[in-house]
Amino acid sequence: MSFLRQTFLAVGMLLSLAMSANPRTVTVAIFTLNDFHCGIVQDLRKEIPGAPWVVQTLDSLKSAYPYHLTLSAGDNFGGSFYYSATRNASLMPRVFCDMGIEVSVPGNHAFDDGQEAFARKWSDSDYLPRRWDFRYICANMRRDGRIPDSCQPWIVVPVPVDGGDTVRVSVTGLLTANTPYQASARKVAGLEFDSRYDRVLDSLKNLPGYGEVEEADVHILATHITAYNNNGKPVFDDPGQDALYSLDTDDIDAIVAAHSHSKLAGYIQCGRPYPIVQAYWHGGYVGMLLCEVDLESRRTLKVTPSIVPVNPHATLGVKAARLKAQIEEQLATTMFRGHALNEVLANAREDIPHDRTVKNVETGVGRLVTEAYADAYRCSVAQDGENHAQDVVVGISHFGSIRAGFYAGDVTVLDVGEALPFANPLKCYTYTGRQLKTLLDFGINRCRLGRIQTNGLRVEQDAKGGIRRIFARNNRGEEVEIGNKTRVVLVTDDYITTGGDGYSPSYFPENDVIAADVPQSTDAFIQYLQRKKEL
Repeated sequence: MSFLRQTFLAVGMLLSLAMSANPRTVTVAIFTLNDFHCGIVQDLRKEIPGAPWVVQTLDSLKSAYPYHLTLSAGDNFGGSFYYSATRNASLMPRVFCDMGIEVSVPGNHAFDDGQEAFARKWSDSDYLPRRWDFRYICANMRRDGRIPDSCQPWIVVPVPVDGGDTVRVSVTGLLTANTPYQASARKVAGLEFDSRYDRVLDSLKNLPGYGEVEEADVHILATHITAYNNNGKPVFDDPGQDALYSLDTDDIDAIVAAHSHSKLAGYIQCGRPYPIVQAYWHGGYVGMLLCEVDLESRRTLKVTPSIVPVNPHATLGVKAARLKAQIEEQLATTMFRGHALNEVLANAREDIPHDRTVKNVETGVGRLVTEAYADAYRCSVAQDGENHAQDVVVGISHFGSIRAGFYAGDVTVLDVGEALPFANPLKCYTYTGRQLKTLLDFGINRCRLGRIQTNGLRVEQDAKGGIRRIFARNNRGEEVEIGNKTRVVLVTDDYITTGGDGYSPSYFPENDVIAADVPQSTDAFIQYLQRKKEL
């Protein structure tokens, strides 16, 4: 008898013994994605494997674990220029259908197109598959004291297993209470996001139909809430984190986290230890919760959390290959403001970083973006024939609007859009040095979501971090000090002026607005790079 045949027989005997010891136990795999941000196009420089390879990895995992459910923990499409450029023909429904995702927490970027678009759930896309029933779940979002019709607090999904039995998996959703500070204020107007997560979950028990959650065999709490590893220990970072740490209920078997773009698989200590996963972002990893379920007692005996890297070099099956062809066609035919998505705008002599996890610095791309804002204003006034050579124009940006850096080599329209995806209107203000000092103090010392980005301001601070002196370059390239009464022009996008990233609208008085014919933020960046050519 060959060694290989002996090995197969031995494995078969072990499997038979295991099945006879507990023939009514099955393993149900919960596969998770989070913060996909429409990471459809492969870009290995940015660790984006591409949607076809995520589909292929999921299909491989599903072959290994035939009893499964796939879900998303939010931020599926927002923060992506590719999505913005292809919005009316978005591939996202096709992508999620191919991945098997029909359930998702919203994510703060779910409202980038407004609440009406959120409620439509991509129903107007040319790529909407038939019989694809996509649902948002969120228990702590309220309008007028009620959960909006656009989502539901939980869902119970039946997972068929051998023998004609079914494992029922309940998924309850929560969205970070930070959402009003990380979404356009006007686009979430009227919505409230309760940070008392423990009370929210407890209150669900009073709703009609909650019995189906209690009777489910597996209970997943899917959240778009920040968790990360702190010295190897999973921790939360959220306004409602104390409420999360107090959770101690049989209606939760495992937790899915998101929002921090971290890799996380372990156990987080709440009222009891809960398995928790977070699968990085852009589909770089798949989260996996292996749930061992006793079909006799209808109990989850054990949950094992892990994350699985997506292989960006895997040979694609028929389904994934078809998706790849659709993506390539769309890249070749989609235009943005008259520019093909693959058009080369400039050449970067070296990497120009913007690491979103290092939030307390000005970055190379941050300086380029804000210089583009300032340049857009200069171009608009250069046409009036007056001499503005000594003017000081300050471009600023909140940290969160800039999503990625550039790598050495060609910089395309798609690269620019992925770095600055939101294409918000630019606004120009007549500012004083005193106003600038107040704005910089908040942006440098007090904004929790990242340091303010500027076009090369030199700021001197005292021992306590206070803003002591500010230096800028005028249109002649001369460095000048900005005193309290110095007049400058400030250019920024309107997201920050309406409360974005926690900036007070009072920093941007409407009476100080300058009427200027300037393009939107992403357009301004494209035009600036076209003129600059070399970076």
